[in-house]
Amino acid sequence: MSVHPVERAPARTLPPLRLLPVPVSEPPYDDELPARTGPATAPIGPLRALTPPPLRLVPPARAYDEVEGPARTPVADLPPARPVAHGLVQGLLEVLAGVRPVSQLQRATSPELFLQLEQVVHSRPRTPGARPGTGAVRSLHVQERPEGVAEVCATVRRGPRMAAVALRLEGISGRWCCTELAGL
Repeated sequence: MSVHPVERAPARTLPPLRLLPVPVSEPPYDDELPARTGPATAPIGPLRALTPPPLRLVPPARAYDEVEGPARTPVADLPPARPVAHGLVQGLLEVLAGVRPVSQLQRATSPELFLQLEQVVHSRPRTPGARPGTGAVRSLHVQERPEGVAEVCATVRRGPRMAAVALRLEGISGRWCCTELAGL
């Protein structure tokens, strides 16, 4: 075995390093402005304090008319109750676990039930650190009645425990609205 010498390229010589001045980054400053002719400022009239426009109070949106009561919707004109109930129960579990704001349930619940949910959620102490699991819906049973009411019972897992939940959904103004809740 013979070893051939490796030819190396001649070393390149680089020009020596040199310092360059920093370029000017500021715009030029002209402290001698041209003389103005005419009035210094145009007359603008009397000064007025800025006042915000008056705001009008608007009552909160309701799912039904206060005088006539709820606008009931028959079951035939409503979407299927099972997916709505499943989403609502899962949303309740996530709100109680602290991973979803309670305000997301406002549209799906009656005003009275929403106030109760807010009180329950805000009365619970918030613990720092990792959140427990949100829970899961294990089974769901829906019984619809023709007048636009659905009774729902569900079995849910919250941590290591199982719990039962009961809901009453009412068809109001073309959508399901939870009016009663028990078990959570």
